[in-house]
Amino acid sequence: MIEPIKTRLPILAIGSLLLFSCGTDQPTAESSMYGDNMLHKLAYNNPELLVDLDAGFKAVPMPMDFDGDGDLDLLVSESGSYTESGIFYFENISGNIEMPVFRRRMKVSFERRRLGDDGSRFQASEVEGSVHVLTPDRVRERLLIYKDVPENVFWDDNEVPLPIEGYDYLHNCKTEWKIIDFDGDGLHDLMAVATRDKPRTYRGRIGELAKNLAFVTDGKSHVLFLKNSGTNEDPVYENPQRLLKSDGSPLSEGLSMKPMFADFDNDGDYDFLSIGKNHENFDIDWNDDFIIYFENTGSATEYEFGLGRALKMDGLPIQYESRATMHQTAIDWNKDGFMDILAGDEDGKISYLRNTGEVVDGLPQFAAPVFIQQEAKYVDFGALVAPRIFDWDDDGLDDIISGNAVGNIGFIKNLGGKDPVWDAPKLLEVDGEPIRLIQDEALPNTERPFWGYSTIDVGYWDEDDLPDILANEHNGNIVFIKNTGTKTAPKLAAPQPLEVDWEGEPLRPAWVPGVAEADNELLAPWRTSPLMMDFNEDGLNDLVMLDHEGYLAVYPRKKVNDKLVLSHPQRNFVFPDGKPILLNQRTGSSSGRLKITFHDWDGDGLEDLIVSSKPAVDWMKNKGMKDGKLVLEYMGRVLSKTLMGHTDGPVVSDFNKDGVPDLVVGTETGQFYYWQRSSFDITSTMTTEGKQGPANYLYFKR
Repeated sequence: MIEPIKTRLPILAIGSLLLFSCGTDQPTAESSMYGDNMLHKLAYNNPELLVDLDAGFKAVPMPMDFDGDGDLDLLVSESGSYTESGIFYFENISGNIEMPVFRRRMKVSFERRRLGDDGSRFQASEVEGSVHVLTPDRVRERLLIYKDVPENVFWDDNEVPLPIEGYDYLHNCKTEWKIIDFDGDGLHDLMAVATRDKPRTYRGRIGELAKNLAFVTDGKSHVLFLKNSGTNEDPVYENPQRLLKSDGSPLSEGLSMKPMFADFDNDGDYDFLSIGKNHENFDIDWNDDFIIYFENTGSATEYEFGLGRALKMDGLPIQYESRATMHQTAIDWNKDGFMDILAGDEDGKISYLRNTGEVVDGLPQFAAPVFIQQEAKYVDFGALVAPRIFDWDDDGLDDIISGNAVGNIGFIKNLGGKDPVWDAPKLLEVDGEPIRLIQDEALPNTERPFWGYSTIDVGYWDEDDLPDILANEHNGNIVFIKNTGTKTAPKLAAPQPLEVDWEGEPLRPAWVPGVAEADNELLAPWRTSPLMMDFNEDGLNDLVMLDHEGYLAVYPRKKVNDKLVLSHPQRNFVFPDGKPILLNQRTGSSSGRLKITFHDWDGDGLEDLIVSSKPAVDWMKNKGMKDGKLVLEYMGRVLSKTLMGHTDGPVVSDFNKDGVPDLVVGTETGQFYYWQRSSFDITSTMTTEGKQGPANYLYFKR
């Protein structure tokens, strides 16, 4: 058996080692499901497998009986990505049970169809047994209602007439609208949440007139009630009333709002629920992503909302796994008479919170969130996946190890087969708890501290023959996660920061959300992948990544008092003209954001640079060493297809073991794209004849 290589291969010495695993019993490219030289989503290829339901990115659930068979299906709008945007149908294949399994998704909208002005601001309303969807149009000119969605899908669109002040909110705020009988008079009213936004810009003569117009919007967020003074058949909505709490403050204060009106405590009136800041004192550091409940202490005809209180379980606030972009909807999911909650998140997953029917100290009691399940189709690990390919369990098959948007690191096991069969992702753990590289308190340079977005590398970082993990904790803090187990049963220790022996003052990015606890701690650009490489061929893996200004740099490794530390970074990657390679010249929150890997992409024995870019992936050809620096020539795009919104995560694989390296790309949707090449001569999907030549334009971070 060939022993695993203990360091990344020296840049100039990989040669024919790529071919060591060829075998005559392997399938040919023509017999592969990926053998058409096209870009494919990587399939689980495991028909009996169940996984977390995943709609892609920024999922907004619309539960309804879409196929008319008597059970609740899911329509989910996925709004956040270039390649996956649309409205998808997940069929309930289990019937009326509490935790049904859903069939893999099917698109019911035309290409890139999105509801709402931003793809997420819309609501389904159940009115006398029919389901209607209300949404602003794409330019906030009109409020649309799609009637009887299960029957008409999204073709029967009509305009909802608003009063003058209603249009002020529609035009100048981010709004969502819902139909309910809020005041109990038998007429269906219109409810809305209006989230503050930049004032609308008008041009031309209308722009001149608009300078002198007074709008009721005041730059703040509001929860609105538009009373129906007409009939249900011909509604007439009055000007919006701003809902207040009993202390006179806005109901909207400190909330990330959806029009979540439902009778959660079963006392006959509409309560309100949202995501936002807590109004109670908990002995914890984080306090701005709770599920906040506002009880209606009035009646069905006269509302009165008190101060918000966080939903709790076992004395602590209930929280979703994802802390970003939650989209909640209220529905009696298990049909037991109590209003439950479904919540879509940035990862595309759907959480179910069961209302137990109990009310304790005025708070309705909910069970812990659980993810809805579906039949497995395409390999997925949440959102913003940043993969590496590595045989993690030492069984001779290359697995996927990946970070994701919530800060987890996952192991997706390769089960073998002609085309790889994949197991469901398993979260890597430390001391029995899943790794969660996420800040638990506010950071100085960001208003949203709860992102994860872990980017990683896997390899032999210390000298014990066991693969370890390096990770960027999204915020620029680079940590070492040591493997203390065995080759077949890895076990990980708590993350430890990397230290640099700086030459003078520590080099820090001008903007980065993270904080270095010590002067010698490495703080790098955020969302940037670390890479292990023995650059100087001294037997120690060095660190290659973007330096504090966005240049591609190497931090050489050395021993100090028997301790391995990093040396001051060196910009030892240059273009043919000798200029150091600036991989990202952007600043502020646009800095960093790149994933890199090195591999012999064109078969000449030298490791080339493959880097995330727009539209997806670029590469630079290795031209050899000159004066101790690695010369890289920009070749242009590897992929022509736009996959990204955030930067993608390209890595090289050889799952079919034909000796030709293929490409795996992790995307913001959480899915992985796979390009299986038939030849070293085919280095790009941009070229159909002949080898790819150097690009005639310069590289720049787009």
